[in-house]
Amino acid sequence: MALSWTPLWAQSVSDNAASDDEVVRLSPFEVESDKDYGYLKTNSATATRIGMAIQQVPMNVSVQSREFLDDTNSNSLTDLFRYTAAASGDNRFAMRRPANEATPQGEFTLRGFKVNTLLRNGIFRYISYNLDNVERVEIVSGPASVFFGQGYPGGVMNFITKKPSFGKIPTTFTYKLDDNSGQKFILDHNAVLSKKAAFRVVGAWADLQGERRFEFRDNINITPSLTLIPFESGKVEINIEAEYLAEKFNQNDYDWVYGDAAGWRQWVAEGGANAANNFATYINSIRAATGDWDLPTYTSIERGAYITDINGNRVHDEAFNYTSRGAYTENVVKAFSTTVDIRPFDWLNVRYSYVRERADYNSLEGMTLPYGDGIHWSVGASSTAGYYRNTENHQLDVIFDLPEFFSIKNKLLTGVNFNKYEQKYNANDPSLFPFYGHVPGATNAIANPNWSQVPQNLAGSGGQVPVNQVIRDRDGNIKLVKEVYTYWDPGFELNPSIATLDKGDRVLLDQYKPETDAWYVNWQASAFDDRLTVMAGYRNEKRGGNGQYLIGNYPWFIPPPDATNDTVTYPPNVYGYDYGYHRGEFLSPELEGDSDMIGVSYALTKNINLYASHSNTFKFNSGFAGGALPESVSLWAAAALDHGGGSFQYLGQTITSAEQLYNALASRGAFDTVPNETGENLEFGVKVSSEDNKYVGTFSIFRGTRTNERVDDTAKQANLEEPLNYSTTLFDSSSPYYNTRLLRWRTVNLENRIEGATAELIWTPTRNLQSVISGSWLWTAKTVYDMTRPKPGTPEFEAGTPAQQVAWNIWYNSRIENVPEYKLTSFTKYTFTDGPVRGLSLGLGIRYSSETVISRSVDFNPLNGGLMGGDYVVFDVTVGYPWEFAGYKFKTQFGVYNVTDEVYMEGRTALSPARNWVLSNTLSF
Repeated sequence: MALSWTPLWAQSVSDNAASDDEVVRLSPFEVESDKDYGYLKTNSATATRIGMAIQQVPMNVSVQSREFLDDTNSNSLTDLFRYTAAASGDNRFAMRRPANEATPQGEFTLRGFKVNTLLRNGIFRYISYNLDNVERVEIVSGPASVFFGQGYPGGVMNFITKKPSFGKIPTTFTYKLDDNSGQKFILDHNAVLSKKAAFRVVGAWADLQGERRFEFRDNINITPSLTLIPFESGKVEINIEAEYLAEKFNQNDYDWVYGDAAGWRQWVAEGGANAANNFATYINSIRAATGDWDLPTYTSIERGAYITDINGNRVHDEAFNYTSRGAYTENVVKAFSTTVDIRPFDWLNVRYSYVRERADYNSLEGMTLPYGDGIHWSVGASSTAGYYRNTENHQLDVIFDLPEFFSIKNKLLTGVNFNKYEQKYNANDPSLFPFYGHVPGATNAIANPNWSQVPQNLAGSGGQVPVNQVIRDRDGNIKLVKEVYTYWDPGFELNPSIATLDKGDRVLLDQYKPETDAWYVNWQASAFDDRLTVMAGYRNEKRGGNGQYLIGNYPWFIPPPDATNDTVTYPPNVYGYDYGYHRGEFLSPELEGDSDMIGVSYALTKNINLYASHSNTFKFNSGFAGGALPESVSLWAAAALDHGGGSFQYLGQTITSAEQLYNALASRGAFDTVPNETGENLEFGVKVSSEDNKYVGTFSIFRGTRTNERVDDTAKQANLEEPLNYSTTLFDSSSPYYNTRLLRWRTVNLENRIEGATAELIWTPTRNLQSVISGSWLWTAKTVYDMTRPKPGTPEFEAGTPAQQVAWNIWYNSRIENVPEYKLTSFTKYTFTDGPVRGLSLGLGIRYSSETVISRSVDFNPLNGGLMGGDYVVFDVTVGYPWEFAGYKFKTQFGVYNVTDEVYMEGRTALSPARNWVLSNTLSF
């Protein structure tokens, strides 16, 4: 029961839980919530796939409740990382391409490693990270691939969505307004249709604007869900959910990152180079002239940009957007899921989950970057891209409650997962992008002389560009059509939109149909009156579905995935596929990997649990170490032998046959299969709680390693170490192999290590005071070994050039990117229960992070004053108050985020949001 003073809007679902005589019985796959309220969550389903008290789980688990998400204004992945220990977000993530499921999206780190395992109700999701319909977010720090498949050793994030409830949940309408002229509307409605059916719908509409010019985020999403309990026994429960999400946005990708900008402009003005040379060229000239190879390129950052106005004054434009006007990212997600829980016997529980997802990603990409003359900028339209993915996922989990053995309670979870998806990638058609035919001047003889800028048959197509419609520069001269973009003057001219340059035509580059099958088993045992909990698990995963299903010219020419087996019927030059690439995908062997974990938790007292765990993860790698097919060797050899008159030299050998070249490459490991990446986590910790759950906390010490990351060996790819690459002597100049990279040498001899400690405490001494405090100290975040870079002190290091030695020294002696050594956060909310301000709530958030490395490159040299991220203290403040009008119940909340307007970075070179406020009003029924 809720305490008498608890206002309606502050009650959790458990405050209005269904009565005992209702048919609902909690599934063991779900979390109990009878002890939960507000920020306090004592159970998790993510760490073990079984709803289990966090106190007993021998892993580090944290939960961000819906109330906490609202109070901290969490709307994105970066927002979730802000109040998470040993984690760091990435402001540039929003504009990144999603690529494939094995690719980490952005530079987010959890426990120092990138994150690519993002789940929705325990099932991997591709690009839908919408928080509007989320009830809670569960974060497992450390590897959990034994339950969720391949991943990195940092951890997983699981979005638990709002489900229909048979208890009383108020219907809410929320309207939000922020100081960037954005607005958002959210609906949450739950209806108990009968004792056997409940329905819930959550929907949102957003029209948000950013703090920089031309930024926007439009979003509409709706998630209806239905829970059915067809039998009076309650032994079968069916949950059906559909999701539709459509969002489109433009978000700034950079800020004014610079070093000696004044020296650069002077250098250009004095004829050091033409104005198009970038800043890095200038710094390289200084390094070469002074021999100071440690000199960083970028040392400072400011919001916005500096431009030269019409009077020749340098002006700071804080609203400048480096993402070109008209650029956009667009996501459309259509998903359907069904979960069936069956409890036929007391000792057997079964859950089957089915997910069908269609995810479409489209983008128009472009950056606006300065020239060295201090006046002009290049408004880039770099590419268009489209990722399209259809996913079908089947997952079956079975829990056996086994008989006790020597007073040991045993529970066995076993399951299988079948996942198949079709994914294709489309890129811009280079013959049509960028298209300047609609730009003013396209039909003018001066702006488009001799139709050299735009062909006559395309110029002004549609008749919307009159002959006398031109763009003039600040001196009154007519600009060439392309120079409207490539030589833009922001101090005088309007910002051109790159949307004008996009005709929307694409070409298909890749299309695949992978399939993954996995099985897993997890044993849980408890003894000594449940004081001792032991967990052990194993997972095996396979991936197949080889072949590249690229359609050259649909529907006329469709090569099958094994087209390379019959090039007479399907000649590559007719069907438009690359033989080597297509063949490589078809011949790739089936991939297989496994992961395991073991953990022990012991209740030292009723309120103190000690735990230890060890976990191994994996991530699929594929291909050959040389990045080329064995059968390609005969083609290279034939071309080289023909050009060399029957022989040629290769690394000291005289090659006279294809077989001899193959053996030489094989002896170097060119055709060795690249092994899987692996990860490891070793952890010791203590979990504490009070008997009345007024506080719960976790402290852990861990060591994580990531090995066998597949990276390019750029030195080995160079002509000096690989004569076949970029050769101008082995092949005739008319040969397709002339001055071309034939072997993409790669290695997995790389090991990164993170060591540290984390702590989290949720303190709720009374229901009107809630506090979440977390902190971390990662004392180690380094690369232990990288075969492509010699370590300082080795003979190979001493043999390097001064520039190489500087780069290698930075790589080994600075921290891994985006991993703060220290982080401390807290968010506290107090609600008044008496007096004239009864119901008033006050919240205060504090976020601190030590410095983080942006890049271990000479340009950002962290060992010699290069630009760093992190190093900030940020304050967030909220005020909320419930009130009534005409019988309607309202709650108004006002939040100010980054109160002191701190200039700081999370992730890479885009500043975090400046001070902003959000006002929300919620109407409850």
